Amino acid sequence: MIEDGEVQAVVFDCDGVLLDSNEMKVACFRDAVEAAGFSPGDVERFSAFQRANFGTSRFRLFEALLGWDLERRPPVDRDGLVALYAERLRHLYVEAAATPDMRAVVGRLAAKLPTYVVSGSDEAELRDVLATRGDAAMFRLILGSPRTKVENLLTLFARPELVALPRSAITFVGDAEADWKAARETGCRFVYMDRFSTVQARMRALAIEEGFPVIEDLRGLPAALGMTQPEDGSPAC
Repeated sequence: MIEDGEVQAVVFDCDGVLLDSNEMKVACFRDAVEAAGFSPGDVERFSAFQRANFGTSRFRLFEALLGWDLERRPPVDRDGLVALYAERLRHLYVEAAATPDMRAVVGRLAAKLPTYVVSGSDEAELRDVLATRGDAAMFRLILGSPRTKVENLLTLFARPELVALPRSAITFVGDAEADWKAARETGCRFVYMDRFSTVQARMRALAIEEGFPVIEDLRGLPAALGMTQPEDGSPAC
């Protein structure tokens, strides 16, 4: 449980927190680099790198790939890779399952506190996906790449409803090391959601080292935030 002060705003990562979309994205990244013509060895190397760095924007992941000493260098640039990835992702993303009780938990929370999304996903794409799914109205602002998560958190903290709050009153819920690093760098609290993470072993070890709360899925978030459970047994708010 988070202590030493009341939580006054919550920021959510999207993939692996709001949506069960991590493995879908891993597959789309892999398909994109295969389609671009990279060697099987480089595809394997990139897929492992992308999985380990989940939460980093597609722009930076593909920039990293193109900076490597590659077995075969196909005639494609970063933007071409981004387009291949987006083409594969487009229809799948809208249909991804929500994580368990996501709408109930976030909806109750949003009725009490400001809630936001900060994701490594492309911002325009993410806003469109969440709007199409009917989920966008739960959040006051949805931010994504190409800006970094640190840049987007700082943008949120400058909003009128947050600017006077201590950073420790704002909690970022994520499932990747990139999320924890962004929270640490900006001074807000961090809650790790384990169930859909692509880096569970690393994050579980980091939680022990750093002492941040771990939840299985969003149903455990109210307790981690120190909120009470409703008498009817529904997700706490």
